[in-house]
Amino acid sequence: MKQPYLSQPWQLSWREFYPLLCLIFLSTAPAILLGEGDRNLGLIVLMLISPLFMFIYFVRSNVSFESLLLMGFVFSIIFFQLQFNINIRWSTIFYTLMFSMLFICYDRWLSSGYLSIITFSNLIYFLIIAYTAVLLIQQFCVIFGFPIFNLSNYDPNTPWKLNALSPEPSHSARIVGLLMVTYVIVTRLVIKIGKEVRISHHKLALVWCSFFWTMITMVSATSVIMIVLVVLAYAVKVQFRNYLIAIVMLCISLFLMPEILIERSFGILSAISSLDYETVLNSDHSAGVRLAPILILLDKVEIFSFKGLFGHGIDSVSFFMSKYIWGVPKDFSGGGMFSVWYEYGFISFILFILFTLKATDAITSLVNFLVWVIMIFIGGINTQMLWLTVFLLYTLKFYSNSSRFSI
Repeated sequence: MKQPYLSQPWQLSWREFYPLLCLIFLSTAPAILLGEGDRNLGLIVLMLISPLFMFIYFVRSNVSFESLLLMGFVFSIIFFQLQFNINIRWSTIFYTLMFSMLFICYDRWLSSGYLSIITFSNLIYFLIIAYTAVLLIQQFCVIFGFPIFNLSNYDPNTPWKLNALSPEPSHSARIVGLLMVTYVIVTRLVIKIGKEVRISHHKLALVWCSFFWTMITMVSATSVIMIVLVVLAYAVKVQFRNYLIAIVMLCISLFLMPEILIERSFGILSAISSLDYETVLNSDHSAGVRLAPILILLDKVEIFSFKGLFGHGIDSVSFFMSKYIWGVPKDFSGGGMFSVWYEYGFISFILFILFTLKATDAITSLVNFLVWVIMIFIGGINTQMLWLTVFLLYTLKFYSNSSRFSI
């Protein structure tokens, strides 16, 4: 595997243009680019033209094992649906194909050494700052009664729940938390790979302040979980002094968070332990709508049957889910990765699970595994956040593996 090259902190290569575009469009969803159902039209266009980038510049790398697993998954969902299910919604499969092609193209460019670890680190830094900057502008608009900049999914009854650079506050909380976990890890790798590189203390202070400001003032219960993840990522494999700093940061941030958000977070975690979907919904309906379908499908998925192996068909979850969960549309779906199992079958499910576990290095890292559970296992397969998680953690895995050979 070709080692990532280190460039100057502010120097960009034209070869880095495509992978940077992938990461930027996966990390953000400006209101002007949102279409029906909050689909990121800019990302869709990028996915459609991504195969062209394979021909614009000759990519020398071999196909990775992760890409082979993903290809196997894509083949399985097409073949099994054609063979065993009558009603096929090709738009859903095509959307999955576009995300898959985007990853395969990105993987080839990354493994060819066309994205510097310094450039990657700087991009993550600027994305965190950008989220905070947009959030601050929105907060000033609320204070002074101006039209709110880049507004999406806004409820005047909760004026401080602002979306920043994603469609809604809970999305921003997860994305900024994921970006901060990435920045903590990549900063450690930058120093490990190129010891001559030094991270400015002012730069670190700014990014940490931006992260905490976003988490604390966004008024999203998801922020509590993401703060814990970031602090855990910071505390792993560092000196004892850093563990103390991590504990202090966690205590201060939780102290500054609105009490109701902390209660909601711990309340939903307690409800999940009951494994009862009604308890989860009664505890917190907003979070329960995402988590309860997983518990419902847990009782419905199976292996030792024809439907269990090859699936009940695309959108089959939406035929019954609204009967269990109140306050949702009739065609409501959900269930995270269990919906993949139920609709596409166990074979496709296990291929995608293996792909995501391998790509994110979730098997060997506690932090990565927790991120995998929150951002991938609970998420939907055709969601921007799931694929952003895969891209970021896969990039970190690539640099980490390269650093072992360079030291």
